[in-house]
Amino acid sequence: MNNLSRVKFLRALYACVMLLPLMGSGADASQRVIVFGDSITHGSAMSKEDKPRAWVNVVQADSGGKLEVINEGKGGRPTDSVKEFEAMLQRQPKADVLVIALGTNDSRDITDKCVPKAVANVKSMVEKGRAAYGEKLAVLLVGPPNINKSALGPTKPIANERAAKLVELGEAFQKLAKEMNAEFVSLHGAVPDSALTKDGVHPDVEGNAAIAKVMLAKLMEMAK
Repeated sequence: MNNLSRVKFLRALYACVMLLPLMGSGADASQRVIVFGDSITHGSAMSKEDKPRAWVNVVQADSGGKLEVINEGKGGRPTDSVKEFEAMLQRQPKADVLVIALGTNDSRDITDKCVPKAVANVKSMVEKGRAAYGEKLAVLLVGPPNINKSALGPTKPIANERAAKLVELGEAFQKLAKEMNAEFVSLHGAVPDSALTKDGVHPDVEGNAAIAKVMLAKLMEMAK
């Protein structure tokens, strides 16, 4: 092998060696997590200054680059938002994990129809999500957080009933998760009353930090 050939060979070998880490980087790529939720996901009750500390942002920031969290929250959204969910599927062509974090707004309905309707809606979303992203799509159903009954606004007269519905919804979502081979995490009891003083429902920065702690642990567990 002459000197010119030797130089070309060494350059090619060097290029191959440099490419090896890149070829294996797929295992370290971030998981794309879509969170379909309500105002608690969206952070719409937080000030502009506090928005970066909304729980969705905190989870992504604290994941060490392992999670890319897409905020698909909207204020006032109940589970009866399947059409909005379908529109989201068109808007978001890829997902590794689908998180459905709803139920707080459903709890205003204190009739016996509340929980069965919510379960049917969430089940439909899971089915549609897997039809769009693949049958092996990882799904996380989230039990809604607790409320501060003493700080509620217009629904204060039904505070006890609403609080009870939140518990029922969480239990029903947990059961649904088992039936659909999905994961479940509950936020009930995660947010201290002191973080819900604004209106009894929307957590402040402290409350978002508490939610982020629970959600990060669960999502990192799922990402392993």
